[in-house]
Amino acid sequence: VMALAGSGCAQVRNLEISGGISDLSALVGLERIYGSLQVNYAYQLASLHGLEGIRDIGNLEIYETGQLASLDGLEGITAIGNDTDGRCIYLHTVRALKSVSGLRGVAGALPGSLSICNADQLASLDGLEGITAIGN
Repeated sequence: VMALAGSGCAQVRNLEISGGISDLSALVGLERIYGSLQVNYAYQLASLHGLEGIRDIGNLEIYETGQLASLDGLEGITAIGNDTDGRCIYLHTVRALKSVSGLRGVAGALPGSLSICNADQLASLDGLEGITAIGN
């Protein structure tokens, strides 16, 4: 993340956020991720703020997060592709996640799968209403 801070880089192939990171504000200028946006094993990360500028991504994978309670910060995403396994949105072992409303900008058909598992606090799928179909 720090490597992108102040670089003026607006597009990357893949972005993996993991480990002890707790602040994504250095990514504020990022607009496009051609491949995966992965957030994994980021137990100190409580917010995705800093990612608001991203408009489209190859796919979204969030798993094994400790404090992440919402997907706020991803509201700008309007298009999500899929990875080689056919996954578009993959949310697994996100036990603190209470809201997916940050994905409310995603509209239309997803070209692959949508998977949410081990999200014990998630009581609603509000934010996914714009998705009209899943898979081919």
